[in-house]
Amino acid sequence: MNKLNVTKYTSIQEIDPEVWDRIAAGRGFQSHKWYTFGERAMADCPPTYLIAWDGETPIASAALFKVHNEPLPLPKVARRFMASVLKHRPLLVCRSPLADTSAMLLPGEPARDEALVTLTRAAQEEFKKQRCSFLVFDYLLTEQLKYPSWPSGFEPITVSEPGTYMPIEWESFEAYLDAGNKKDRQHYKKTLREAESNGIVLSRHTSVPDVEAALELVENVSIWHGSAPNPWTRGLLENFSMIDGTWLEIHREGKLVGCGAVVRDNRFQLATALGLEDDVPGGYFLLLYAALEEAFLHNVRLVRFGSGAYDVKRRLGLHLENTNHAMISMAGFATRAKRQMVATE
Repeated sequence: MNKLNVTKYTSIQEIDPEVWDRIAAGRGFQSHKWYTFGERAMADCPPTYLIAWDGETPIASAALFKVHNEPLPLPKVARRFMASVLKHRPLLVCRSPLADTSAMLLPGEPARDEALVTLTRAAQEEFKKQRCSFLVFDYLLTEQLKYPSWPSGFEPITVSEPGTYMPIEWESFEAYLDAGNKKDRQHYKKTLREAESNGIVLSRHTSVPDVEAALELVENVSIWHGSAPNPWTRGLLENFSMIDGTWLEIHREGKLVGCGAVVRDNRFQLATALGLEDDVPGGYFLLLYAALEEAFLHNVRLVRFGSGAYDVKRRLGLHLENTNHAMISMAGFATRAKRQMVATE
């Protein structure tokens, strides 16, 4: 393998879709189309794309976003303090937009380690140029933290509650239900009966009919969980028709009382932007089952349902993801580490 070269881009539109999708190699929420949507939905987060080339062959990439308004999982007082810091010294984050997954795409061994070194060093240069506070590679697997080729200046941390996932191994939604136990099948039927008896009606859309009403319901769920609202939910909803997705709504007496986004890319599916009123009997499970039905309708390989409520999601057959880790570098840390190494030589 030749010495790798890195090319920098400031928009996904500067990159040939065939080049980018060759690197993505069918990985979920990594396609050129997905990043086109991501730039629109996260318009306040300027992107930087890095592609590592072996001669004329693209073999690895990283997408970095400059983030001023990260919804950090902190108490309100600490969150306000960090918001004031990030306003002047934002984060530089390697993350696929609105997908809770890493945006560092590496080849397999033996090229993996050199690609990692090349991309992370290029990211560190961008970090300095863009005057950010932290450089973050998040949503990493535990084994990725142990790669020996991480440059000095990075520290591993666990940053969030793990999400959930399930490979789709059945031919249909009915086959999925049949593979479960009798109690689970009864629960599904009970959910449908409860929704019907309470006048709750489910509908599916390819765009979001009422963004403001949906945002209000999504904010309800954030308040219940005591979490910071996602600042890019509006961008997701307003640009929903750009992607392969299904917008789920539940109404009672004509009023919107629940909603959720089901988004897909490269045959991977993610359920996100859940919104509910306070008292919607069976509404939560109705949305979950509908999201699962969408996976079978669209021939999805793997579904992801985000974090939280694991006891509920485990009943549906979901497993915990192992991607709630990150490598971070703080402004000035790499320089100090290098000085310390020189001083001890």
